Amino acid sequence: MSLLLLNASNRIAQGFLKVAAESGKYEKIICADIFPTYFTVQRLLKFKSSLSANIELFKIGDRQDLHDVIKQANNVLYVSHDYYQTTASKKNLLVATLDLVKNRNYKTVAYVAPVEHDHQEEIDEWKHLEVEGRRFIPQLVGIRSDITFGPNSTFTNKLASRIYNGESIYFQNTGQSCAPIFTGDLESIVAQVLAGSHAGKLLLAKGHKHIDFKSIIHLIEDSLGSAYKANLNQSFIEKIIHPTNNCIVGQQLYCPSYINLTKLIANYKALENTGYDQVVGDKLVDIEEYHKNNKTVVDQSLKADYQLSYLIG
Repeated sequence: MSLLLLNASNRIAQGFLKVAAESGKYEKIICADIFPTYFTVQRLLKFKSSLSANIELFKIGDRQDLHDVIKQANNVLYVSHDYYQTTASKKNLLVATLDLVKNRNYKTVAYVAPVEHDHQEEIDEWKHLEVEGRRFIPQLVGIRSDITFGPNSTFTNKLASRIYNGESIYFQNTGQSCAPIFTGDLESIVAQVLAGSHAGKLLLAKGHKHIDFKSIIHLIEDSLGSAYKANLNQSFIEKIIHPTNNCIVGQQLYCPSYINLTKLIANYKALENTGYDQVVGDKLVDIEEYHKNNKTVVDQSLKADYQLSYLIG
């Protein structure tokens, strides 16, 4: 049995890769990605080296590549990627994937759409895609996740990195709160799906505790250590040209992942339970207890080389 993990380079997908590799049930795991920069290849290669399973990397350059790699596996797990500027839409690759998958007999077909990986111009598009996809793929499982926290979180690790390195964080306090889910709990849900649970369902993965973004930042500060404090709105340049402003100058000043981080905080709206077949992840790992009992470690061994082309980062 084989598994195709699409968009495997990002942190959240790496957690799913570890679960699949350690399950021992896959003869081969194919990690496919568009790999827009060397850094995106490097971070997956580093993670892959910590696993003992048979893992192959595959670069997707066009639809024919996607067609070719889909034929090589009998289970498909799609994770929305964390590239915010190299693609015009987060939806296109998933649409193409579902279109190619619908004519093949797969045991499991699932996708995970973490809110922190959204293009902020495409908020709330995933449910529409799922309805269309399930019409042709009855066993399709869709997982929409709230903000994540933990070792494989894109969101909290990006915040932790900026706090650790003393970088400014442009912060608009909207008063919105989220229900963060621990990446380990999200990985357990995905493991259940890969084992055959929730077939044909649309799931909302979220935690039981609601917390605002400033409180999350304070939790990360405390878990980094007393020497670290977030520099909120401390940049003079950001006060003139803020990263949430869609202008050409801002796109040259700030790297795409930082722009999306600030837009996510500014635009976030709580995920409602309505429209999903089931809400999963309730009453699992608590975000406050987790950061109280676990020190946040920022991995400085990999530098995002693409960030060097931006004046602020």
